[in-house]
Amino acid sequence: MKEKNNYQIAPEFRELENWVANLREEFAQTGQTIFKSRNEVKIFEKGDRIINVKSFKLPNLLNKFVYVYFRGSKAARSFAYAEKLLKLGVPTPQPVAYAEYIRGGVLKESFYASLHFKYDFTLREVLNYQVSERDRILRQWVAFTFEKLHKNGIFHLDYSPGNTLIRHDGDEYHFSLIDLNRMNFGEIDFEKGLHNFRQLDTDRQTLELLATEYALLNEKDPGLAMQKLLEFDQKNKNYRHRKMKWKSTFRKLIRFGRASE
Repeated sequence: MKEKNNYQIAPEFRELENWVANLREEFAQTGQTIFKSRNEVKIFEKGDRIINVKSFKLPNLLNKFVYVYFRGSKAARSFAYAEKLLKLGVPTPQPVAYAEYIRGGVLKESFYASLHFKYDFTLREVLNYQVSERDRILRQWVAFTFEKLHKNGIFHLDYSPGNTLIRHDGDEYHFSLIDLNRMNFGEIDFEKGLHNFRQLDTDRQTLELLATEYALLNEKDPGLAMQKLLEFDQKNKNYRHRKMKWKSTFRKLIRFGRASE
């Protein structure tokens, strides 16, 4: 069965075309793994550049078709959204390329490459009280979210703590966004903006700080903002709890079925 290899390279990285065209083999045989869970991330040295390559988990049967004919693979979307964010002045690691492998009309594998971004910590360490100047960083991050994302109509659908990289430079903290494959673009009102903070999984005091800061930037009532954000946070926790129960029940049914064979 014939396989198709689609790829796209940012113009400033054309000299890497042969490497990108063989990215699946390069990823399998070389590079240093820096993260491995559902997806795997490796770093590669190409001349004086360090490049991150993310290999996305094999999609489910439905998405194997959807990502080819209707929506675009996670790698293709990551590349396109990174280019769009940079044009809007939103920091994200510079996109290098993406590659996807299609066989039998379905997506088999996909990879996204970007320049390595040197950072000191992620938002997760800040929320977990592992970094000094915590409140100052959080206020700057809320301002970044409002000014850079929401004013530009950018809604990051996976705005979890690990997806904001932070670099400390003198008196300033610089933020850079990753995991861009799920994003929406359009007008963001006050309530929808608050909804973007629902995935932080942090304590009430921190949520109140974030809500108050976001309300002040929007010239809205901090009390209303706190009420809304606490409501969104609880709904997200309830959803995650239900999802874990469903997964646990499904695993038990699978084990029961195997034991009955």
